[in-house]
Amino acid sequence: MLKAEVFFRAGCLAAVAACLIAGVAACGSGDKPAGAAATEASGTAHKRSRSVAAKAGEEDLPEMVAAVSSSKAGPPVELRFALPSRPEVGQVMDLDVAVVPRAPVPESLSVSFQVTDGLDIVDGSQLERIDKLVDGAPIRHVVKILPKRDGIFALTAVVSFAMANQDWSRTFSIPVIAGEGLPEQVAKGP
Repeated sequence: MLKAEVFFRAGCLAAVAACLIAGVAACGSGDKPAGAAATEASGTAHKRSRSVAAKAGEEDLPEMVAAVSSSKAGPPVELRFALPSRPEVGQVMDLDVAVVPRAPVPESLSVSFQVTDGLDIVDGSQLERIDKLVDGAPIRHVVKILPKRDGIFALTAVVSFAMANQDWSRTFSIPVIAGEGLPEQVAKGP
């Protein structure tokens, strides 16, 4: 049983690392292919001013990072997230979330958010059931989180949906790096 828990935790850390790498790679490129983003003048990407920040829950969908799902199944839901800045220990901050229904569109959905030790959810742990979904129309939600210490944490989103008179769920993982991340890794360097 202990070996299974060790492999599970290692798998979770690998998923968090993969999401972080994907998030960094996706920064500023939107949904464009890598070649198209590279050929744009670097000034064009910086013309989008961050001085006028989007209100909580209104981040542009292409600017958000896709959350990692443990399921190999694709549709019918996608989950994207955005953090306006790096979370600081002891400071509450908003995590913007968008749940995007995809075809075949579920009849309804709800989301439950959970965190690991070291991170608290102050507000927004539930997105109540939503009916009458539209393909590609994002459902916005804000989760207020409070990091309790430096580290890399996972916020888990369980999306439950009804389709063809059956209940389904899909689990997504959102990495949260608080403060210095893992201090022992920072001290060692590359």
